Amino acid sequence: MAWVLTWVFLLWAAAVGVSGEDTEAGLCGLNGCQAIDLAKRYTDLTMAKMMHTIKPEAMEDVFESMSRLEALVRQVEDLTRDTGSLLQPVWPINSGPQRWSMCAEGPCSCTMETKFVSCWRLELLNHVPRKQQIPIDTRSLELGMNRLKFLHKDSFNSLTDLVELDLNENQLELLPNSIFYDLENLRHVKLHKNRLLYLSPGIFQDARSLRTIDISYNMLEGLPGEAFKKLHHLYNLNLESNAIKTLDEGIFYDLNNLEDLNLSYNQIKELPQLVFYRLGKLKSLKLSHNALTRLPYGVFNGLTSLKELYLDNNYIEAIPTDAFRDLINLTFLEMTSNRILKISYRDFINMGSLQSLFLGQNLIEEIHNKTFVGTPRLEKLYVFSNRIVTVELAAFSGLNNLSWLLLNNNLLKLLPNAIFRRTPSLLRLQIDSNKFMHLPVGLLDELKKVEQVKLSMNPWHCDCFILYLTRWLHNNPDKIWDRQPKCRGPGDLGGKPVIDMTFNSVCDGQWASMTKIQGRV
Repeated sequence: MAWVLTWVFLLWAAAVGVSGEDTEAGLCGLNGCQAIDLAKRYTDLTMAKMMHTIKPEAMEDVFESMSRLEALVRQVEDLTRDTGSLLQPVWPINSGPQRWSMCAEGPCSCTMETKFVSCWRLELLNHVPRKQQIPIDTRSLELGMNRLKFLHKDSFNSLTDLVELDLNENQLELLPNSIFYDLENLRHVKLHKNRLLYLSPGIFQDARSLRTIDISYNMLEGLPGEAFKKLHHLYNLNLESNAIKTLDEGIFYDLNNLEDLNLSYNQIKELPQLVFYRLGKLKSLKLSHNALTRLPYGVFNGLTSLKELYLDNNYIEAIPTDAFRDLINLTFLEMTSNRILKISYRDFINMGSLQSLFLGQNLIEEIHNKTFVGTPRLEKLYVFSNRIVTVELAAFSGLNNLSWLLLNNNLLKLLPNAIFRRTPSLLRLQIDSNKFMHLPVGLLDELKKVEQVKLSMNPWHCDCFILYLTRWLHNNPDKIWDRQPKCRGPGDLGGKPVIDMTFNSVCDGQWASMTKIQGRV
């Protein structure tokens, strides 16, 4: 370590032009913390100069030294956090008969009837209030919306009645390993919107009554395998918006009562096959906005209680065979914004409870017959913004309860004439922003209950074949949603509303051509 510190100081001295004698004197009086500070301030400047002066063959040694220095900086920073925690004051815990009246003498708000102490938004900087006394029977303690950076490991000792602890929106970078020691009745912990870099392996081991933990919006890059051991009562765990890259396969094994797990907005690339294996009571699983490219075979096996599954905004290319076979109670499946190429009936088999399926913004090109036959209760089907060219006649077979169908922003030129005969409950249909020039006669007549239809942004060709759509628009003016469809052409008909087309305006040219008369269109 000594040679690294020496090297750092010499680099700094060279960068700022300090003489040899001054360098020697400065080095003798330099401590580790000062060296690290100098390293942070002058590393970029030094590296810029070195790139112009160091021989190429020596660069490998330079980068190796820089790597060691970065590791040293991290170690010192960790030590600084640990030391900072130890130096924090511990507020007095009052067990006397006047404890609540004495509590009220401090800056915090104290309510004896509910056993509630609130130090919310007091602009606390580096420590808890020095003059604040906390009653020993406090049940709820609120420290949110301050600027606390450190807490002493004994901050909450003896508060055995504590049920709720709120530390949200502070600047905490580290939680001492024993911070929750003796909090046997603690049920709810809020730690969101801090700067936590990591969790100690046994951080929650003494708070086994925990029901909810919120560690969202921090800077966690990983989770120790022992982080949630023996938390058998936990039912809500929020880890959203961190920087988690990997998950230990056994990380959630003891959470057999967990109902809500949020892992959205992280950097998870791979899911261990058995990571959710023991979460038999899980009802909501959020994995949105990660970097998943695939789903391991059987990763959702055993999740028979799951009702909501969020997989949107990843890079998933395919749905594995039987991926959702155990999700018999799933009602909501979100897979928007992935890279799924194909779907088939095997993907959604045995999903009799599914009501909402979101597959928009993928790369799907075809929807084959009976693709959704395993989802008889489906009410909303979103397949917008794909590359769909073909939808087969029986693609929506069995969807008697379907009320919303979004097929917009695809490459469709044609739909089978009787395709909507299989969706008698359809209330909203979007086929806008496709490649339709005409619709088959009678296509929309099957929609007996429809309330909204969106048809705009298609290249409608206003010749004789457009008159079916014109007639339907006249008969259903209150069902057109957003805007009236317009003609793309031909000729001067381009830009005119389809609803304004008449036989004389679009057909007389065709009759004229049959009799070799100059046509109008």
